[in-house]
Amino acid sequence: MRPILPIGLPLALLLTLAACSTPTRWEKAGVSEETKNADLDICRHAAAKQGMLYYPTAVNAPPGWAYQGQWAAMDTFSDDYRYHADFQLTASCMRWKGYEKVPVSN
Repeated sequence: MRPILPIGLPLALLLTLAACSTPTRWEKAGVSEETKNADLDICRHAAAKQGMLYYPTAVNAPPGWAYQGQWAAMDTFSDDYRYHADFQLTASCMRWKGYEKVPVSN
């Protein structure tokens, strides 16, 4: 029987860290919820567009190579980097518009 420690310890650590994170929201004085949501949608769209320029998919690979070997691996890395870039670019856009990220109060 295999010990549970190699799998159980990282899982327990991950769940502990997830429980410690504080939920946040974007806030700007004098702005309605509708305006905030519209600004957030604009920023998310712009971030997604910019993220695709920074980290394109394998669709740009030579014809017939898109999902073969190294191109498929490059596509996976691009997706990962683009995912994180979208969050950072959205945050930059919202801050540029004057919003602050604040903890959600219960």
